[in-house]
Amino acid sequence: MSKTVVLLTLLLFLPTLCLGSAAKTPHRQPLSARQAFALIPTEIFENTRAPLSEREKEQLADQGVNARWRIAEDSRDALRFASTEGLPEVSLRMFRSERGAVAAFRTEDDDGVCVSELWYISAGGHAAPLPPPPEPDVDDFFRSDRRLPGRLSSSSTYCVFDKGLEVLPSFASDGFPCSLDPDNAVYYLWNGRSFVKKVKKLR
Repeated sequence: MSKTVVLLTLLLFLPTLCLGSAAKTPHRQPLSARQAFALIPTEIFENTRAPLSEREKEQLADQGVNARWRIAEDSRDALRFASTEGLPEVSLRMFRSERGAVAAFRTEDDDGVCVSELWYISAGGHAAPLPPPPEPDVDDFFRSDRRLPGRLSSSSTYCVFDKGLEVLPSFASDGFPCSLDPDNAVYYLWNGRSFVKKVKKLR
């Protein structure tokens, strides 16, 4: 992880800066989701079969439509992009804090698997990629009294929804993939400053 990303993460999640520094900072109007989209590279669209060039992204941000995509929903905190070719939608959700925001993209790949990415948007309008929260422990997904096969491990991806991130796990036993139904769902919910882990019992 680069020093830049670490610094941006700390700026977003640490307690508020000292009042003296804040008093010298001019008030800025928070960016809308559409304005934030204009700042962010189009990497998430590369997971679709209709990637965007920089020029196409600018046209989509300015006019709401280009040859392959149109803005189907446009609000302060959310954007939804519909494909003219019937591809899975791409959405953008803003999670705001006092010092900036996280812009969270979501789409699906060709196999229907949720793909997400996070960007930090500073109060000054600068964008930088943001790493997801740490992967939860494999024990978070199962009851404490459940017998599990071998040495179980997990790897996780994240799927954006309106309250934060849903963790999508896959499991391996002694290094071999295995199919297990988890007892718990794991989320990272936005609390106005950071994503906080929440474990919800499924059964």
